[in-house]
Amino acid sequence: MASTATVNGEKIVLSDVKLPLAVSRELPRHQRFLTGQPNGNRLTLKSQKLSESILDGLDLSRSIMSGCKFIRARANCTLFIDADLFGSDFSTSVAMGANFERSDLRGTNFELANLKHAKFNGADLRPGQIAEWGQETEVQVNLSKANIEGADFSDADLTGANLAVANAQKAKFGDTEMFAVNLAGADLSGADLSGCNLKNANMTGANLDGANLSGAKLVDANLRNVDLSTCNMTGTDLSGAIHRDSQNPLPPAVEEMLRQHSDWVASNGEAGTRADFSGQNLEGLDFSSCDLRGVSFDDCTLSDSMFVRSELFLTSFRNAILNNVDFSFARAHGTNFRNTQLRDARFLKASIEQAEIISPDGKKTGRFFATSLREANLEGAVFSGATLEAVDFTDSNIDHHQLDRATVRNTMVGGTNYAS
Repeated sequence: MASTATVNGEKIVLSDVKLPLAVSRELPRHQRFLTGQPNGNRLTLKSQKLSESILDGLDLSRSIMSGCKFIRARANCTLFIDADLFGSDFSTSVAMGANFERSDLRGTNFELANLKHAKFNGADLRPGQIAEWGQETEVQVNLSKANIEGADFSDADLTGANLAVANAQKAKFGDTEMFAVNLAGADLSGADLSGCNLKNANMTGANLDGANLSGAKLVDANLRNVDLSTCNMTGTDLSGAIHRDSQNPLPPAVEEMLRQHSDWVASNGEAGTRADFSGQNLEGLDFSSCDLRGVSFDDCTLSDSMFVRSELFLTSFRNAILNNVDFSFARAHGTNFRNTQLRDARFLKASIEQAEIISPDGKKTGRFFATSLREANLEGAVFSGATLEAVDFTDSNIDHHQLDRATVRNTMVGGTNYAS
C-alpha cells in the first residue's frame, strides 16, 4: 500500500516496490550486507533492464548497478549512497528525494528525469568512458531538461556535465566543481552557486534571478543573454568572461524574449520561442555580449545601438536602420544586412564570414551561408581590424579604401577582387 515521505517540507508518494523476481530475491541479502549480518551479499546488477520498475524507498546503498537501465522507473526517496551507477540510464525517471551521495554517476543519463530535492553531495558526475561495440566513447553526464529543483550538489564534481534547459530553481551547488558545464537556458533562479568553479561554463540565457554567485569562479565563462543584476556577486571572478553590462539593462519585454530565445537555441527548438523583433523601434539599446543567433531584426530601427562582442550567427537585419551602431568584436557569420542603413557603423575587429551549417547531431552538412551586405548603405562605416571572408557587397556603396586596415578574402568590392 502506498505511503508518503516528507522531504524539504514536500510530501512525496512512495508506491509499492515492483521489481523483477530475480532482483527482489537479492534484496534481503543486500540488507544483511549493509547491516553486517551473516549471509549478506552486496547487490550486483550490471547492465540490467529495470525500466519502469518501482524502487521507492529502497536502500540500495553501496550496490553495484553500473550500466543499468532505469528508464521511466520510480525511485522516490531511494538510497543510492556510495553506489556504483557508472553509465546507467535514469532518463524520464522519477526519483524525487533520492539520495545519490558519494555515488559514481560518471556518464549517467538523467535527461528529463524528475530529481526534485534529490541529494548528490560529493557524487562523481564527470564524463565516463563507456564501452560500446568494442569501442570506448567519452560520455558526459546528461541532466538536460531534468527537474533538479531544490536538489543538493554540494561538493559534487559536475565537470563537463550537460544541464541545458534544466529546472534548477533553488538548487544547491556550493563549492561544486563545474568546469566546462553546460547550463544554457537553465533556470537557476534562487540557486546557490557560491564558491563554484564555473571556468569555461556555457551559461547562455540561464535565468540567474536572485542566485548566489559569491566567490564563484566564472573565468572565461559564456554569460550571453544573462541578467546578473539581482545576483550576489561578492568576490565573483569574471576574468575573461563574456557577460552583459548590468548598468545598461534591456527593457523587461526584450529581456524575456531573449530568455525564451536562449531556451529555443539550447533545446534545438524543442522549448522556448525564436526571438522576432521585426519592425520594432529598438534605438539606442545595448545588445552587447548577447547571443542573437537566428534572431530577426528585419525592418527595425536600431540606430545608436550596441552589439559589441555579440553572437550574430544567421541573424537577420534586412531593411533595418543601423546608423552609428557599434558591431566591434562581434561574430557576424551568415548574417543578413541586405538593404540596411549602416552609415558610420563600426565593425572594429569583427569577424564577418560565411556560416557553416551544422546539423543538430553535430555533423557537417556541407551548406554555407554568406554574410550579405547587398544594397547596404555603408557610408562612413569602419572595418579596421575586421576579418571579412566571402562577403557579398553587391550594389552596396562601400569604397575599397574602407577596408584598407581589414583582412579580406574571397570578396569582390567595387571592382577590386580580394582573393584568398
